[in-house]
Amino acid sequence: MIKFNHLYRIDLYPNSRRWVCALALGVWLSAGSGTGAVYAYAEPEPDTPAVTAAARNEQLQLEVKASPNATYVTQTGLTDKKLIRELDAAAEGGAWSSPLPPDTTLRYPSSSGAQRELGITPAGDVVDLARGRMLRVGEATRRKLAEQVAAQRAKHYGELLTWTEANLLVPKYSSFTIVDVETGLHFRGQRRAGSSHADVQPLTKADSAALKAIYGGAWSWDRRAVLVEIDGRRLAASMHGMPHGGDGIPDNGFNGHFCIHFLGSETHSSHNVDPAHQVMVHKAAGQLPAYLAKLSAWELIDVWIAAANQGDQQLLQAVSAATPPNAVPVRTMRRLSRFPERDTTALLELQTEVDVLATPEGRSQPQQRRVLFHLERDSPADGWRIRRAELR
Repeated sequence: MIKFNHLYRIDLYPNSRRWVCALALGVWLSAGSGTGAVYAYAEPEPDTPAVTAAARNEQLQLEVKASPNATYVTQTGLTDKKLIRELDAAAEGGAWSSPLPPDTTLRYPSSSGAQRELGITPAGDVVDLARGRMLRVGEATRRKLAEQVAAQRAKHYGELLTWTEANLLVPKYSSFTIVDVETGLHFRGQRRAGSSHADVQPLTKADSAALKAIYGGAWSWDRRAVLVEIDGRRLAASMHGMPHGGDGIPDNGFNGHFCIHFLGSETHSSHNVDPAHQVMVHKAAGQLPAYLAKLSAWELIDVWIAAANQGDQQLLQAVSAATPPNAVPVRTMRRLSRFPERDTTALLELQTEVDVLATPEGRSQPQQRRVLFHLERDSPADGWRIRRAELR
């Protein structure tokens, strides 16, 4: 693996020269020869005739990223004229019903010459992103696409390990690399303490600066999906970026430590599993949609509150039935009231009120408010979605 400053280039064929060029809005294309390179974010490089010609020969680009706006990308090139013909001829099926597009995108020049962009699910289903419709393709094609998607997603995301397992792989005083799955920015850290999750400190001032840059230049309690790279493995995790508590590494520009959580980690103060951290752990593992679909109505409300607290529009969209999700003008929010002991097993609709402490936009002090949630699902076997949330 070759590191470019805060970026990664993974080149499986070292004799091929391939670069990834950053375009606007997080859209990425690659160019070069061969089909064996996978990328995660690289600096823009001016086009050359050799590069652009090779890109035309490669024809299809398959890329994975954790969210539509992420700039951390894993990408590979494919050459398959038969697949292009089948995709161009595919009939439309039903509507794409998920609130978010698939995390894997296939781009290619169609027979008309126009660039086409399709979403590919882990099962190999194909979505016309421009029209929001499924495309009907043959079973052999679905299997082929599913294999390609699985290979790229395995390179992009981290292993979903329990805290018990991660605790052994990331022992106290071990050092490792932490990669933000949205930006690709990374830094080195060391676990200093922690019994229910990892208490970590950046190793140097440069590492602290990289952590701060991930949060837009300010320390923050917001949870972010990250990969912990240690001894050749990549673990799905979640971190916040606020220095607090004990400090064991002098002159690193970070007064205290920050926390990294894994699957099932608990906070040290309350010994509770933090819902926002668990959401980000599953995002780092590439399992966010499946995880959200399994949550109870009450757990989904907690995720919505965490997303509103962080201003995370993608996560709000992921739990919402409306597109776009209804806006709630707050700067911070946390739940105050307990959830009612109510059996929702057979319900398809649910309306409930939750007391919160929220800081409205334009205010500096939090206020006690109430949110009325309207939830729905298609059947008792389906996951809940939030149709509407009203701040009162």
